[in-house]
Amino acid sequence: MEPTKSSQLVEQVREVILTDFARTMESSESVIGKFILIAVGIEFLGACLDRQHPNATARSEKRFNLAILKLFPKNYHHFVKQESIPYLFTDFRCPVIHQFRAENSIFLSSINERKFDRHLTYNSDGSLILLAEEFYKDLASAGSELILRLESPGIG
Repeated sequence: MEPTKSSQLVEQVREVILTDFARTMESSESVIGKFILIAVGIEFLGACLDRQHPNATARSEKRFNLAILKLFPKNYHHFVKQESIPYLFTDFRCPVIHQFRAENSIFLSSINERKFDRHLTYNSDGSLILLAEEFYKDLASAGSELILRLESPGIG
């Protein structure tokens, strides 16, 4: 990746994911809005890793899953296998972005709601619990990891 492009991506991650998104996560408002930002942020990080041109079409699933596999903790990796239930791309990312909800296999919550306190565990209905603030912490760590990779060309 060329240095100018790399420095632009680093600045975007710092400004948008690590600063703007962080302000939203601190609010007790708009739980679904937090998840929309997380879903878009994950896909953006994947686009930064993707060798295809940023404007390449039909890359959403590949980019979303790439970010999870390359930048997120291992406890997320199972959920990017197409046979997994839930499958984060179709059960979380797509419905959250396009319909402002998740599929029944996922329960969206917030630490502010205090209904559930364990991110990536299952509730009594068998739905995977995603806590916005915990998910964002992992997104922010993924963004920081990407910055490290972009600023240190030998890391990959």
